[in-house]
Amino acid sequence: MAIQPTGRVVRDRRGLDLILERRMPVPAAEAWDWFTTPALLKKWIGTYRGKPALGAEVTFTMTFEEGSGGSAVTILACEPQTRLTVRWVVGGDLWEVSVSFAELDGATTVFFDQRLSSAREAGLIGPGWEFYLDCLLAAIDGTPRPEFDEYLATQQPYYERVAMDGDPISWPPS
Repeated sequence: MAIQPTGRVVRDRRGLDLILERRMPVPAAEAWDWFTTPALLKKWIGTYRGKPALGAEVTFTMTFEEGSGGSAVTILACEPQTRLTVRWVVGGDLWEVSVSFAELDGATTVFFDQRLSSAREAGLIGPGWEFYLDCLLAAIDGTPRPEFDEYLATQQPYYERVAMDGDPISWPPS
């Protein structure tokens, strides 16, 4: 069974933004911990070395990426239980990733945003973040981690297509 993509790609004057959401069955304080506490991060995405602080750089290693070495991650914004933004060096690329949190009735919606450079990049990165956000939910629920291959095969064409079309947030473009 194909895992349906949930994200979208929005085009604005600066380019493309990948946007995903996940509803976490925990309050914002606990959701924040899943993104910032080493023992919890390790359960769904990776580990970091260094002392995290606004403007500081840590070395982040993704746990489930074969042959993945550490990557430099600079913390650009850190507002506990509200927003975390990082600049991340992945291979030769520079990624800017933001995660925002909104709590309602004891559950938290996580809004994930990454700036993209191309439609092709959307086709590779979109399925990856869908996978990792689902790994997060599996870690919270204590269920098995999903398999990445199921995401890439079915979601890559979707993300490339929505990125090519662009979902303009303002019209007419300037």
